[in-house]
Amino acid sequence: MIVFGMFLNTVFLFSQEEIVTDKDFNFSWQKANGDQYEIPVKNNLNIKIEKQKISRVLMQILLKSIIKSRDFQAFNPVQITLIPDKKNNIVILDFTKLDNSGEKQKLTYYFAFDTYGNVFDQLDL
Repeated sequence: MIVFGMFLNTVFLFSQEEIVTDKDFNFSWQKANGDQYEIPVKNNLNIKIEKQKISRVLMQILLKSIIKSRDFQAFNPVQITLIPDKKNNIVILDFTKLDNSGEKQKLTYYFAFDTYGNVFDQLDL
């Protein structure tokens, strides 16, 4: 009985273990129209953050970016880079969209976020 109790405690501890973000990974994202993306993410952060929090940050940033781009159909995320900063962390989102002449235009947006998963306003860099 004691061994069984120790086993349950061990299993419970492992189930609470946090999954931290890898150095490089793909973020799966789907637009409302069904377009699916596997966006490569480069994690250059010096600290470890839970993967769930990073996923929430990336989802918020993609939604803010697609709204700001005003081009829902042609918005195409290319790469995301996470970098540390003095106070918060920075997400660099590289994406393409169509310009007024129908040509692909490469753009980059920068957003600040904290270790709790809060995304702040877009940065002008």
